[in-house]
Amino acid sequence: MVRKLGRYTETMATSDKTIKLKKFFQFVNIFYLSIGMVAYDTEEWNNRHTPEVRKWTSRLLSWIFICQVLNLNLVLISELIYVGLAFASANNFLEATMNLCFIGYVVIGVIKIRDIWSQRSQLTRVVAQLQRLHPTKVGEQGEYLMDKYLRDYRKVSIFYFSMYLVLIWIYNLYWVFYYLVYDFWLGIRTFNRMLPYYCWTPWDWSTNWSYYVMYFSQNLAGQTCVSGQLAADMFMCALVTLLVMHFKRLATQIEQHVAGQQSPEKDLTFLQKNIVYHQRLLILCEDVNQIFGISLFCNFASSSFIICFMIFQITIGGNIDTLVMLAFFLFCAMVQVFMIGSYAQRLINASQQIGQAVYNHDWFDGELRYRQMLILIIKRAQRPSYLKASIFLNVSLITVTDLLQLSYKFFALLRTMYAK
Repeated sequence: MVRKLGRYTETMATSDKTIKLKKFFQFVNIFYLSIGMVAYDTEEWNNRHTPEVRKWTSRLLSWIFICQVLNLNLVLISELIYVGLAFASANNFLEATMNLCFIGYVVIGVIKIRDIWSQRSQLTRVVAQLQRLHPTKVGEQGEYLMDKYLRDYRKVSIFYFSMYLVLIWIYNLYWVFYYLVYDFWLGIRTFNRMLPYYCWTPWDWSTNWSYYVMYFSQNLAGQTCVSGQLAADMFMCALVTLLVMHFKRLATQIEQHVAGQQSPEKDLTFLQKNIVYHQRLLILCEDVNQIFGISLFCNFASSSFIICFMIFQITIGGNIDTLVMLAFFLFCAMVQVFMIGSYAQRLINASQQIGQAVYNHDWFDGELRYRQMLILIIKRAQRPSYLKASIFLNVSLITVTDLLQLSYKFFALLRTMYAK
């Protein structure tokens, strides 16, 4: 293990460039820019561009953001009206339940976009604090295993983004492919104009040019929702990855320390420095929960309904292409829940590791004051840091199990109501 770690550190030392903090937020920033958002400010951006450039860039992004969010909310309202009318008239029950899956996802997307937009200043402060903790030398980054954390996080990000983008665009462009294959190429069917999502409009869009406007509007709304959802999820996971990295580095520093080899003052200085480090990480965890708490709660609360309605749609049957898309959408929803749960569990494990490191390190020859201060660290580390879905729920892998059980109960209830 030591030999592997030494080879890994040597590889980092031969690298020409250090890893900048913004590398962890690269994909997140791309998706937020696609909807006209900047999640946080950086001194690097402000120093690189003139005030005039910053002013016009801000105006352009604001217009893009307003147009996309307005379009997303208009599509959401039309879908809600369709579902309400379907349940009120007891018609199109299956289409309405399918729409509920998409509506739940869109509502969470809107909440996540709003939360990030409204807490931009707090996010800027969190990123700035992480920037201060970020090691800037190649040798230090090797000790933090930063390259490994970045590589693992980017693999998850690429898989997560790719999975959802494939899902949304296959679903959104289904009727385009349908027309090209059956009508335009084979000429065996007459194409009936359909939209990706069921919606209500006060006019008949299927007989005039407004169909193309509606189709583009729904496609744009789908991409806006996905961008807001995925960027928020991966932003939170990036922050958790950095916190886990710092927690584990802190645990390693403490565990490798041998008390009594130096003067008591140096031992106390070492311990005080790490206590301050630990406290800063705990405060950052609270900041992350304050930023993402509401969206996490809504995410887990809605996921149980979304999974329930999708399983219900699959079990009652339908066209094979619809069933395949629903199965794919169900898979994506499950991946989202498990991914958030796994990152939350990593944060719990890493924060608990501090207490174990304090207990395991060679403290026997330390001065009495040194040993007394260790008790305070162990006591605080016994309360692990959680990702909190507001004040109601501490997120972990156990939470995922509870969510799946709740989804099954809703499914059983909905299936019983449908059978009657």
